[in-house]
Order: sequence, then C-alpha cells, then structure tokens
Amino acid sequence: MVLNKSVERQGGIDMAVNGKKTWFLFSLAVLLMISGGAKLVGIANSADIKLVAKEASLGRVPRSVILETFTISPDCRHIAFAAGKGQSVVIIRDGKETKRYSNIGMAPFVFSSDSKHLAHPVTKGPSWAVAIDGEEGKLYDGVATTLTFNPNNQYVAYGARKGDKWVVINGKEQDKGCDAILKGTPTFSPDGNHIAYGVKSGVKWVLMVDGNPGKEYNEIMEGSVVYSPDSSHVAYAAKLGRNWLIVKGDQEITGYNRITKGPVFSPDGQRMAYAVRKGMKKLLVVDGQEEETIGDVESISFSPDGKRLAYIAKKGLKNMLVVDGEQKSKFDSIPGNAPIFSPDSKHVACVIRHAGKWAVMMDGKEGQEYENIMHSSPAFSPDSQHLGYIAQSDWKYFVVVDGVEGQRYDGNVPNSRLIFDNPNHLHGLMQHGGQYVKIDVDIVQ
Repeated sequence: MVLNKSVERQGGIDMAVNGKKTWFLFSLAVLLMISGGAKLVGIANSADIKLVAKEASLGRVPRSVILETFTISPDCRHIAFAAGKGQSVVIIRDGKETKRYSNIGMAPFVFSSDSKHLAHPVTKGPSWAVAIDGEEGKLYDGVATTLTFNPNNQYVAYGARKGDKWVVINGKEQDKGCDAILKGTPTFSPDGNHIAYGVKSGVKWVLMVDGNPGKEYNEIMEGSVVYSPDSSHVAYAAKLGRNWLIVKGDQEITGYNRITKGPVFSPDGQRMAYAVRKGMKKLLVVDGQEEETIGDVESISFSPDGKRLAYIAKKGLKNMLVVDGEQKSKFDSIPGNAPIFSPDSKHVACVIRHAGKWAVMMDGKEGQEYENIMHSSPAFSPDSQHLGYIAQSDWKYFVVVDGVEGQRYDGNVPNSRLIFDNPNHLHGLMQHGGQYVKIDVDIVQ
C-alpha cells in the first residue's frame, strides 16, 4: 500500500499553476485527517512513488467534433475524427486537417492494428467510398459501418451496396450479392489467413468463411462471430427455429432459449465460455459444463494463462462480479464494464459504482471513491505490480497508479484508456487548455 504520494510534471505543454511546477506530498496522517482514511488500491509493497508526467499536443479541440467518428489508435498515441467546417466536413488526424467532404456519415473511423493507417467512409456526390489515408476507393451506392483492416494492414474489408444488393469487399468483391451483411462483420482470423462474415438472403442467415457458405439459420447474433486465438476455429451464436445454439466449426451446441453473451475463447484457445438462458435458468457454460448464475451475464474474461474466469452478471438494477465461481461484489449496473486480469493471472480488477460514486476494485478490495472513472481505462503493468486508471474529481481528470493521483487535466477523450510501455511507464490521452494531449507518465520509486 502506498502511504505517501507526489506528482511532478515535465516539459510539453505548460499546465502548471502560476507557471510553476507543483509538487504534491501527502503523508498518511494528512490523508487520514482529510479523507477519514482514504482507501488505496495497490499491488507492490513499495515505498513512496511519484508520477512524473510529460505532455505533447495533438491539436486543438474543435467546437464541432462529430463524436460518432472519434477514434483512438490501438497504441493510444493518435486520434482522428471528423468536424464540421462551414457547409462541409473535414477529417482531422493528430490536429492536422487532411481532406474536406460534403458528408462522411456517422460511422466510427478505424485505425490499422499498427496505428499507421486510417480508414473511414466518404461521399462523392450521391455515391459512397472507403478512404484509406485520404485515398478513396471504388464508388458504391452505400457503405456499411463495419470497416476492418486485415491483420497485415494492407487493405480494408467492408460491406458495400450495389443497387438493392450488398457485397463484401475484401480486396475485391467476394460474392454475387445478398440482402444484408451482419453488423460487426467481416472479421479476420488472428493469423490473417481467414475471413468470416454473415449474409442474409431472403429470411435466412449464413456465415461465410473464406467464401464458403455455412448452414442456414433464422438469425446470427450480432457481435458473436469470433475466431479462436490460434485461428483454427470460428464460433458464433445462431437461432434455428425457436432455439438458440452455439456453432463452433461444424459442431452445434443446441437447446437454449437465448444466448446472452459470448462465445469467448481463452487466450490460449483451449477453452470457450458463453452465457445462456435455458428454461427458467440463467447459465454460464464453460468447456461444455453448465453452471447456474445469479443473473444475466454481461461480460466474460479469461485470465492470460486461461486457468481463471471472471464475469459480471446483472440482476435487476445491480451487477455482481464473480471470480472463479465466487461472488466478490455487488454494485450499481455499469453498461459495457468488464473485469481485467493482471498479466501473471493473479489479480483481477473492475470498475464499480455505489450510490453515484465510482471506484476500482482489485481482488475484492475497493479503492478510493471518485466522481467518475473511465470504465475502459484500468490497466495492469507488464510485471503485474501496478494498476492504473483514469479518474475524475472536481471537474478534473487524472491518472491514478496504485492510489497515487497524477496531474489534473480539463477533460478526457472518448473511450479513454491507458497503456503500460514497461513496468514503470504508461501513456494515455487527455484534453487540456483547449487541446488534445498525449501524456507520458513515469512511475518513480
């Protein structure tokens, strides 16, 4: 547990009060006197740490950002979005205006996995195209909202409309056309050798894998199509008649009234879990074994070694965190929240909320309460010795590492998260002084 804390800033944009660096040093006595005993979440039993922050501008914050397009690169060092400018729309990437269009729709922009390329839909008169790094592709009558870079970042796969039919573009048009393409697809296998997407013809849905149609179903669940980490299997949830089932390769696992979550593979690809309703029962199915849950499962997480499992279930207006079959906490419902494991698989953390106050809970222990915590921001260091996240208090946002609070900023960015570059350094994105800023934070022992 950290007893003292201090924060230092360096370089970048000058954000210090009165133009001076500000040091914060709180002893345990002061913490107890002010807060009545602040609760800190930490892993390492180290002495005091301090956070040394450096900022770099990624451009000003326009007044007319189209938030639906805002995206952060996978390495969390770049941003891109569309913004209104007069009667047109401009594409802004790391503060620089690139191209101007009459319309770009409301689909999210997409970075490649190496964070070097950007794709988004654009209009050319009445037609639509997908632009990659400002270069527009073939024109179509419409473009679907799901754009997916192939794992080698060579091109983008997407759905496009030709007249009243839809086709999948994967370097070239893949089939003769269908009535609809499943949202969230196409999706690539991790090794980049396979592609899967759902298509609807008439009243039936089929999953296409490498251009080959699978079995016909009445429905395929959006967001359920997933490849195993070793790329050997594709799994999804489908409806046949009145029953829902899980499809894994050629295998069907049937007999469910509803699939509520999943399927989810463990990192080593050896295990699979999903949540269902069967009669009046709410079940979690792990490796084919059913166990009753206390509510509808909203998220499932395997540990990195694949041996542990955590999930969040909703019952009424409350959520419950369950780790290795044991309920750890009950808290207010948080849409989209999911538990995370440390790299060594020994610790699990998630964001919780009680009576309007937010905290991060690790291994069943609640941390300091804040006015808000970005639920996608918690991250463990590579050595599993530090836990960081982004919190908000008194209208300011800041990084918290092992209970130590960092430099205050005016705002965060949509879908804020933190990335550890090594055990003692992390980075993220914030807003301050009317600018987007990239922050680099050193953890100094």
